[in-house]
Amino acid sequence: MIIAETTPVPAVRPPWVGNVAKEPILWIILAILIVGAATSPHYLSALNIQNLLRNAALVGLLASGMAVVLITGRIDLSVAANMVFSIIIGVVITAWLGRELGLRWIVKGNTFAGSPLPFIAISLLTGIAVGVINGIGVAYFKVASFIMTLVSLTALRGLSYLATNGAPFYLKGAFFNWLSDALWLGIPVSFVLLLFLVSLAQSFLSRTVAGNRLYAIGGNETATLYSGIKTNRYIVAAFALSGLFATMGGLVFTARLKSVEAALAQGYELTAIAIAVIGGVALAGGTGSLWRVLLAAVAFSAGLNLLAMWGVPTWYQNLTIGAVLILAVSLSRFQRKT
Repeated sequence: MIIAETTPVPAVRPPWVGNVAKEPILWIILAILIVGAATSPHYLSALNIQNLLRNAALVGLLASGMAVVLITGRIDLSVAANMVFSIIIGVVITAWLGRELGLRWIVKGNTFAGSPLPFIAISLLTGIAVGVINGIGVAYFKVASFIMTLVSLTALRGLSYLATNGAPFYLKGAFFNWLSDALWLGIPVSFVLLLFLVSLAQSFLSRTVAGNRLYAIGGNETATLYSGIKTNRYIVAAFALSGLFATMGGLVFTARLKSVEAALAQGYELTAIAIAVIGGVALAGGTGSLWRVLLAAVAFSAGLNLLAMWGVPTWYQNLTIGAVLILAVSLSRFQRKT
């Protein structure tokens, strides 16, 4: 009698499982969640996780725009100022249009209660226009991006004070309540918005010729230029995308606070840089994935949320942000050398 020998067939594992297991940011998030659950009974509550994701949505939007500019080898220090300025200009111009049309969109108590659509459109156009101006200054007038966007930051802060006289605008309406509080399958709408925009932007970066050229510019701009590619227009486009993401962050931020004023979000540009670098975007340009930036935003927000749960004062949290930024930049430079 012949007995057939059978060789055990190894279990087939989808390739994405191995990639996920090798992602260090996921392990960091898991570690933070375990520590949080062990030290606070409320850390893993649905309410706190939703709050954490709302914070991640805000900083993730800012960091995603910053990442697109970093990929080209530039930096955008004006993202936080643009985030506030674009919303303020949206309110001011929409209210002016309301007066011209005989509609009363600024009501008692400096409260904006007009239609959200003109406000959203004007805010987005303003944010993109600021990005285009930054891009033109950097690409065509050869101003260093650090200087150009630092000047923009200062100018936008000043213009925001002039437009508001230093007073806040209060925003009222169903749209702001929906963007701030609504859930989709238990996930905050603002975080779903981040997922949607990151998927679109990452598809653009990795699957289109224009997106690949942004990586090429950051990797070796001279070689890209000599290959016949007009790099300037792509640099302008990168800053315009940063302006778009900054404005989307402004909408999320304003919806949460139900108000906007010139002094808000100071220092958020450093948070955006830290998250982008933690997410693996090289400061020298040429590499980076927005999906990792999104994970870094969640890890960053989970860490700050844990510190807040422990009762750590805000100034120590700011100190932590600075320390993380220094560590992330050092790691980025080390990886670049190796």
